[in-house]
Amino acid sequence: MIIVTGQARFGAGEVERLRSALNAWTEVARSRDGCLSYCYGIDMSEPDLVHVIEMWRDEAAIDAHMEDMGPLMDVLAGAQMLSLSVKGYEGRYLKTLMGE
Repeated sequence: MIIVTGQARFGAGEVERLRSALNAWTEVARSRDGCLSYCYGIDMSEPDLVHVIEMWRDEAAIDAHMEDMGPLMDVLAGAQMLSLSVKGYEGRYLKTLMGE
């Protein structure tokens, strides 16, 4: 499994302006072959900071996704993005830490 984590920091008000486009992109990504989970979360303390969390079946799935990110890049091209860092890791289930 490939686990992707990251953060994108936007200028004031950009996250709200981009919300519907990011929601639409999330649905596209979730429908892709090999996508196990795809989420953006707005930081509770910093509303201009978006956390990225994704899980993909394998490297082939994440590579195919990365090759077809044009619609998201079009949205982000017009955004005031102050920083971006997204990294992929190999992972495996270890144990349940809380809940079921």
